[in-house]
Amino acid sequence: MTNVHSADSELDVAGLKKELAALRADLALLRRETELLRNELLDNIASINQLEIITFRQRLAMLEAFGKYLEPTRTGRSRDSFKKEGYTFGIITDGRRPERLQRLVESIKQQEISPNRWEILIAGTIPESVVKQEFRIFPMEDMAAQGRLGAMRNVLAKEAQFNKFVSLDDDLLLHPQWAQAVDKVNDEFDLATGVIVNPDLTRYCDWVNNVDGYTFLRRYNEGLDACQYLTGGYGIYKDYVFVEHSWDGALGFYQGEDVQFSRSLFAAGFRLRLIPEAIVMHDDDEYTQKGYGVVRRRAYEALKEVESLQFRLEKLCPRTIT
Repeated sequence: MTNVHSADSELDVAGLKKELAALRADLALLRRETELLRNELLDNIASINQLEIITFRQRLAMLEAFGKYLEPTRTGRSRDSFKKEGYTFGIITDGRRPERLQRLVESIKQQEISPNRWEILIAGTIPESVVKQEFRIFPMEDMAAQGRLGAMRNVLAKEAQFNKFVSLDDDLLLHPQWAQAVDKVNDEFDLATGVIVNPDLTRYCDWVNNVDGYTFLRRYNEGLDACQYLTGGYGIYKDYVFVEHSWDGALGFYQGEDVQFSRSLFAAGFRLRLIPEAIVMHDDDEYTQKGYGVVRRRAYEALKEVESLQFRLEKLCPRTIT
């Protein structure tokens, strides 16, 4: 009898293991289907935002015809400039993408700005092709290698000759009508930003919040929020901002120097203005919008059990939801 009971128990255990394995397989399938549905939902959100960007000019014109404006565009300046009116384009670079840097420079040159109203300053690891051109350059190889972006931007802002300092990373492009859009607001801002698009015309980190180290895209019709920040990769700062404030030059890679700087400026009472038509492009095909975040697309070859091509969603800027 003991042997029969033992055999029945072994059969029960084997049956339970088989059922458990089947449940695990079903659970894995459900998880995969849930992730597919989640990605589809996030892609739909990104598509809606893409359509919003494409139709932005028409929507703004229609609102203005009715005397309506987006809430963030109503802000004005809190002080008067002391430097001459114009643009200082301050670019930081690590020197690894000279072709992109050159495209940015060309997009600046194509702006309809009088020759005596603009200049280009470049800091970091300066490519040889740039050294030979007519820019003011500030070699800072060690700072670039350490990712001390704020330290490089501080040098450029201090050296700026004009009242509007445009902070730029080396992988951006200015829309042909960028300067026209900024001139249109007649210097009525302390800080300003515009729409930033990826090459696929989805959104990059433009009108954003940062919560617990993660960046979330916000709708353009939402006013300034306590958790908002102005990305250091693209921002327009008035000269008087730098009299008492600067980026933390000691912060390195992924330490949020732009978040910290933004919060200090907002606390000091400076006003951030959204200039929707001051559009720039993040000149990197690897990036796209995913829902209310921005992700970097790369083949994830480590998922060997999955036959189809997978994408790994990596943190960006480096503070983006995945």
